[in-house]
Amino acid sequence: MNSDPSLKPRGALLLCVRVPKSGSASLMAGLTDAFAGRQIFYLPNTLDPDSRVSPLQKLRFLRARFRNLHRHYRRVRMRSVWAHINNMAAPGDLLMGGHADFRTVETHITLPLKIITLLREPLARARSEYDYMRRGQLRKPPLRRFDSSVLHKAAGRYDFDSYLDYLFDRRAFYGDIACQYLGWNGGEEISDFFARRVFHCGVLERSAEFAEGLAGKLDRPFSLPHENREPASRPEITAQQRARLEQIYARDLVLYDWVARRPSKSPATGASYG
Repeated sequence: MNSDPSLKPRGALLLCVRVPKSGSASLMAGLTDAFAGRQIFYLPNTLDPDSRVSPLQKLRFLRARFRNLHRHYRRVRMRSVWAHINNMAAPGDLLMGGHADFRTVETHITLPLKIITLLREPLARARSEYDYMRRGQLRKPPLRRFDSSVLHKAAGRYDFDSYLDYLFDRRAFYGDIACQYLGWNGGEEISDFFARRVFHCGVLERSAEFAEGLAGKLDRPFSLPHENREPASRPEITAQQRARLEQIYARDLVLYDWVARRPSKSPATGASYG
């Protein structure tokens, strides 16, 4: 599949990290086409912040995991799936599917991992996610709204300002969500983290650049097939909302700004970051 000589010597599996509302569905579709002829191993969602807010949500999380694992592997235990991947995966294969975070996957996979991911400006991402969840929650029949995530329920119940207050009070669980998925805790220089962990990263706002860079690395066509469809008009984020968001996503903003400032090619590594 891949003539890039850097993949196999590094002995790495590639992990698609899908940050919510950051073009992740399009990223997954493009990678499915680009990795034709290679093994793609499904991973379910791994982060479960809802259960830290509401213990009853753990049952909902596990129910979804059981269903997805049975659909893809005819198994229901993650231990069995990790063992299967470790036995079958080869360097250059892809792990992808749900919203899996790097740290959890790294803990259970024996081969080294390299990340492929797209980031989105955190304030725009937060507003988009709120609108998406609110629409979905309010469209459900009332009796079905009970079986929703914590954040879906909050988005359906609150206006945007109150929703941000809700997030702020629980920012230990829901804050810096992109950093949670990538596994950057702020204690390491971003450049060092990227050199060790990231194969390809870019920003949604420059998606064509991201696609061109990844196609060059994979030495085969790659495109993002779905455009980011947003409402024609959306209320502007107020100064008060911006201040709140900058507290909730402080580290995400640092990460995004670093990636967005990178040139399309990094002279030191040849890796494209954005």
